[in-house]
Amino acid sequence: MEIEKKDSFPAEDGHIESILIGVDQVKVSFQTWDSKKLVFIFDNVEKVISSHSVYGDIGEFQVISNNSELKKYIFYSAWYEENEHEKEVLSIEAEKMEIFQVGLGADINSAIFDVGYEYIGNQKCLYYE
Repeated sequence: MEIEKKDSFPAEDGHIESILIGVDQVKVSFQTWDSKKLVFIFDNVEKVISSHSVYGDIGEFQVISNNSELKKYIFYSAWYEENEHEKEVLSIEAEKMEIFQVGLGADINSAIFDVGYEYIGNQKCLYYE
C-alpha cells in the first residue's frame, strides 16, 4: 500500500469514515471531496468528544493552540443549526497530529491499522492480506 505523509488537507465537503480510539492515540479515517483517502494519527490524546461525526459532511478543520503542550483539533459540520456546539462534530485534544494519504486501491478502514509502525496502545499490529 502506498502511504504519503501530508502537511495539510482540504476539509471542506469531505467526511469522516471511522474513528479508532486507543490508549493515548486516536486514528481517524477521512475521505476528501475528491475521494482521496486520509488517515489522521493523534498522539498523546487527553480528550475526545464526538457527536454525529461519522459520514456527515465536514465544512472546516481547525487547530487551536494554547499555552499547554496540548492542541485542540476540531472538525466542524458543513450543516449546523444556530447552536455553535452542534457545529463541532469531532474535537480531539492531543499533543500532535500526523496526516497520511493512502493509495487509491486501499480500503481506508483497514488502512488505519497499517499507517504508522505500531497499533494503538503500542501493541504491534498483525495485518494479513
